[in-house]
Amino acid sequence: MIQPAQSAKSVDRLSSPCLRVSVVIGTLLSLCCISAAPLRSIETAHYVLHTDVDADFAKDLAIRLDAMYVEYSRRLVAFKSAKSSEAFNVYVFREKKDYARLTKDRFPNTGGIFISNQNLLAAFVEGQGRDATRRTLQHEAFHQFAFQMISPNLPVWLSEGLSQVFEEGIFTGREFVLGQVPPRRIRQLQSDRADGRLIAFRRMLSMSDEAWSANLNDRTSAAAQYNQAWAMVHFLVYDVNESGQPRYRDRLLNLLTRIHNGRSPQQAFIDCFGENIEGFEKRFYEFADSLSPTHAATYIEHQDVLADLLVAMKKEGREYREVSDFRDQVEKGRYRIEYRKGQLVWSTEKNPSVYFKDLTGQSLASDRLLFEPRRGAPCPDIVCRPTDDAQLRTIFTYDDGQIEHETIVEPAEAR
Repeated sequence: MIQPAQSAKSVDRLSSPCLRVSVVIGTLLSLCCISAAPLRSIETAHYVLHTDVDADFAKDLAIRLDAMYVEYSRRLVAFKSAKSSEAFNVYVFREKKDYARLTKDRFPNTGGIFISNQNLLAAFVEGQGRDATRRTLQHEAFHQFAFQMISPNLPVWLSEGLSQVFEEGIFTGREFVLGQVPPRRIRQLQSDRADGRLIAFRRMLSMSDEAWSANLNDRTSAAAQYNQAWAMVHFLVYDVNESGQPRYRDRLLNLLTRIHNGRSPQQAFIDCFGENIEGFEKRFYEFADSLSPTHAATYIEHQDVLADLLVAMKKEGREYREVSDFRDQVEKGRYRIEYRKGQLVWSTEKNPSVYFKDLTGQSLASDRLLFEPRRGAPCPDIVCRPTDDAQLRTIFTYDDGQIEHETIVEPAEAR
């Protein structure tokens, strides 16, 4: 049950996220026998999507995959090759058991996987929800792209860091907007730094795939490791100099080129960034101290909080036709939610009115934050227009009796 501020609620669905790994599996079952249910195939410009999810979701995934490929190619145009004409295979299952059948259940704690010797990636929806499935595909599809186009020998910190930068991209209906910094990333980074979980750069740069995988047995260490890799690559891509120009981006591309051409990853890093690893690490921490959440990612988190509050109210038998009534109830009760992810615990704002306002502190008017009923849905859609050119829509569905929600960014014409 949701409780007022003095007794915060724990959201269990955020407490044990599935990990994503990229591996080589030597022997697979025949692909025609992967799923007990028939799979339909959707051919796109760059992928063949094999799936048993519903038609609308399958279409959405196909569109997003191609848009993500365009983003990979645009950002890494130097690595286009003849291999780019080869379609990538993607399997997305409704149920985890079919995903487990594909992987012979060798990776039970994974939510998605890239199998390099089959040019194949796979994911499942059950227990994760559509939002997590989309992010998993954005992540794993980059591993697939990088293995084919850049090098099969990318160091694990760089491969995982780049994959997460693309994972955090926001799809607008036409393209992906990269460079997003979700508030949860900063909370994780600050917590890991305060508790001494961050890995020294010199060790991180030389970490083998085996050492990386060994740390995944502990969820707290795994979360810290992945988040640090994201932060390091985000730093290399988005740190700017006094003139506002990217400080390290060209050197990062040079690093990738050298690895592509056969240079060892560690030597390639020294070639591009120098031997003063500790000094470079210091500059990273200076960047991390100044890092702020991006506006778009913050609005999405705010909307997710509202959705969790609405679901909690629904479970208590409370339903609302107007946002104003929902807001009055939440503000009067000063309701809060406590989220747990491993050792990281955070609570929503003491004053929940924050989630009904824009980032300037102005309350969102009834034409900018509203409910729109959807037939058969457990809760009405939450529609938020925080700016004139952005619209977020959170939709609710039943999944094995539980209420799940997903937030999508709608194109301007959707208004």
